[in-house]
Amino acid sequence: MSHEDPDVRQLLEESVSDVEPSGGLDAIRARTTHGRQRHARRWGVAAATVATAAVITAVVALTGLPGTHPSTPGPASRGTGTALAPVYFLGDTGVGPRLFREDRPGPSGNDATVHALQLAVAGAALDPDYRSAWPTGTRVAAVSTETNSLVVHLDGKRLRLRPEGVSAAQARISVQQLVYTARGSRTDSPLYVRFEVGGSPVGSLLGVHAGSVAPGPPDSTFAPISIGSPASPSDAVVTVDSPVTVTGQAATSEGNVQWELQKGDTVVRHGFTTARACCTLSPYSFRVRVAPGDYTLVVHDEDASGAGATSSDSKRLHVR
Repeated sequence: MSHEDPDVRQLLEESVSDVEPSGGLDAIRARTTHGRQRHARRWGVAAATVATAAVITAVVALTGLPGTHPSTPGPASRGTGTALAPVYFLGDTGVGPRLFREDRPGPSGNDATVHALQLAVAGAALDPDYRSAWPTGTRVAAVSTETNSLVVHLDGKRLRLRPEGVSAAQARISVQQLVYTARGSRTDSPLYVRFEVGGSPVGSLLGVHAGSVAPGPPDSTFAPISIGSPASPSDAVVTVDSPVTVTGQAATSEGNVQWELQKGDTVVRHGFTTARACCTLSPYSFRVRVAPGDYTLVVHDEDASGAGATSSDSKRLHVR
C-alpha cells in the first residue's frame, strides 16, 4: 500500500502533537527512552516512534491548581458573569485518601465561600469518583473573619467524633477539605481556619484536632496525580475540540505521567509525558488528536515494580 505525501505529513504531525514536553533536550531524550521501555512492557510491543521536531514548545500557564500556590489561594477564573470557586472533594489514591479539586460556579462575596463549603460537605461532586466523608445533614451556616483566622460555622449532629466507617486518614483529609475550600475562594484569607458547631468553638472535628488549623502540606494533602483541564464547572462530561490539551499536576516517580483515551472498554490512544519536577507536585501537559466521539481520559502514574497504576484521575470527554 502506498501513501501520498499529505498522509505521511499528517501521521508525523499527530505523532509529534500527542506529547508536548515542557523540559529541555535532556528531558526529551529521557522521556523518549523511558517511554519506549514502558510501552514495550505495558503493551507488549516494541516502541516505534520516528518523529523528530526541531523545536517543540509547550508553554502552559497553570495557576490556581491545588498545591501550585498553597500559601496564596485565590478565586478561580471567571466565566460570563459567574464566579468560579475551587471546591475540594475526597478521592482514593494509591497513597490513601487525598483531595481533588473542581471549580464550580456560585454567588460572589462571602456567600461564595459558604456555597463552596456546602458543596464540599455534601459531597456534591460532578466526578462520581469524588465524595465527602462528612455526616449526612452537615450544614455550613456562615463564614466569618477574625484577625488571624477564618471561622467556619457548622450545624450538624455528632461532628466532633469520627463517624463509624470513616478512617482516621479520611477524617484528617476531610478537615483539610474544608480548610482549602474555605480559603480557596477568597483573596483575603488569613492563614488559619477554626470551626464552630452550633455557635460554640470546638477543639476537634471528626475526631481530628480542629482548634486552629493551617493548610496541610500539598504533597500529603492533594492527589498525587490529577487532571486540571479540560474540565466543566457544571457537567461531568467535558465538551472539547481536537486536538485536546490536557493539563494537571503530578508527584510521580521520575515525573512519569501516563495517559489513555478509552472508548468503552477499548484503549484507542495512549502515551506519556513528564511533570515539570520529579516526586513532588508539579505541572504536566500534553496534547492529543482524536476523532469526534465520546471518550474517557485516564491519567495515571506507574508502579515502578511494573504492577500497574497506583493513582489516577479521569474525565469523560465529548470531542466535537
